[in-house]
Amino acid sequence: MTIQISVTVWTVLCFLALMLILDRLLFRPLLSFMDKRREKIENAKLARKTALQEREEELSRREEALSAAKVRAMQDASAALEDVRRENAERIAGKKAENARRLETLREELGTESREILAAVEPRTDELVSAIADRIRIRGGREDA
Repeated sequence: MTIQISVTVWTVLCFLALMLILDRLLFRPLLSFMDKRREKIENAKLARKTALQEREEELSRREEALSAAKVRAMQDASAALEDVRRENAERIAGKKAENARRLETLREELGTESREILAAVEPRTDELVSAIADRIRIRGGREDA
């Protein structure tokens, strides 16, 4: 087996030509495609990370707003409850004063009626006492008999 220089040179030249053609037509476009794909993947990862951060920030803002709304609602409810309590206290005080006035009026009426009854009964007191005494004597006499 002998090495032929011309065949070896032609083989090396064909190999180099093939490598040049493959480099221009296959490797460079393939590497370019792979670089673009890698860049898209990294951009997508970055966009996802950014979206997650924004979502977390939005959630925290909403939680803060909800907590502030709860505090405001509690304050409003507390103020409304205090208003109702104050109104009820005023109503109770008004009713107590009205009842006290009515009680005083009734006492005065009762006192007036008592005086009227006493005035009507007093002249007849002696008469009533003697009538009661007579009845007691009559009953006492019956029981003795």
